[in-house]
Amino acid sequence: MLNWALYESCFSTLHMRQIWSEEAMLSAWLKVEQTLACCQADQGLIPPAVAEQLAEISACQLNEQTLQDKMQLVGRPIVGLVEQLRHLLGPDHAPYVHYLATTQDIMDTATMLQIQRGITEIQLQLEAVLIQLQRHAQEQRHTRMLGRTNGQHAVPLQFSTKLEVWIAELKRRRDNLQYATSHGLMVQVGGPVGDLSKYPDNCGPAVKAAMADALNMGFADPHWQNARDGIADIIMALGSLSASLCKIAQNVNLLASSDIGEVSEGHRNGRGASSSMAHKKNQRASEFAEATARLARQRAEQIGELTLHQHERSGGAMIGEWLVIPEVFLLCSGALMWTEQLFTGLQVHSDVMQQHIEQQAASL
Repeated sequence: MLNWALYESCFSTLHMRQIWSEEAMLSAWLKVEQTLACCQADQGLIPPAVAEQLAEISACQLNEQTLQDKMQLVGRPIVGLVEQLRHLLGPDHAPYVHYLATTQDIMDTATMLQIQRGITEIQLQLEAVLIQLQRHAQEQRHTRMLGRTNGQHAVPLQFSTKLEVWIAELKRRRDNLQYATSHGLMVQVGGPVGDLSKYPDNCGPAVKAAMADALNMGFADPHWQNARDGIADIIMALGSLSASLCKIAQNVNLLASSDIGEVSEGHRNGRGASSSMAHKKNQRASEFAEATARLARQRAEQIGELTLHQHERSGGAMIGEWLVIPEVFLLCSGALMWTEQLFTGLQVHSDVMQQHIEQQAASL
């Protein structure tokens, strides 16, 4: 459903869909193979001509149907990828393609490349949300409203205080995501069981460090094939951000309800229309922000289950990541998109807020 033309723009941004598209994934796998070959050539492990020729190959040269057929047979996509790359380079250079590597080296590092791009997009979106919230906090610094605790009227407060609480919360989520990314974004270079034992003359660590430098990532010693805490921390940070977005959107929706009416979304003709009640102007941005954020948080919680690897590698847990990681990014991008729309068009009815304060004072 996330890929349906009818719904896709309701759940994610175009840019995030491009980052996690099949084409982007193939390009990421290829980039990892190319970078690995380049680093190995620098260490004298493979002929430089192999890295040079491999660097000239683009994803459009790959036969996707053949990749699909091999995936169905093998259960992993990299075997088919390597076969095609070896064929493209010819018999003399074929043995040096995917040299000393294993499938998980390529897939894990490629996923990290996509995560790296996805995090950049999330950070840009979050900054856009913060800009809108800060604008409202500045514009409404003298606006007072009734506080509400336990579903009941409390005492008046500055509307800007409510906004500043949300701003501070989102900044903490931003900092948490930055911390998780700085520690969790790592290349995977280890070979069959992760220990670089196939590399001669103990040059494996140098190749791994060079890969990390080339891709602007960190690395783990001895490896993280069965230690998924880095990925989990990033995904859970996105889940926490989504939880905050869900709470904020839900609260705005409550303030926009007919019984309160202290804020409303910027409407245009037909937006939020009902099929049976012509008078209605439903709050759509807050609804979609809540829905996508709620789903992103729930999907993120699944990553904990996928950290439970057995021995040196556990295929069942790793396969689950193929779905969970992209969906969290897609849904979080959708939540941020709708939240930005919500606050870009938000209308604050300070007169209604003042009426509620006066009504409460008169009832005391």
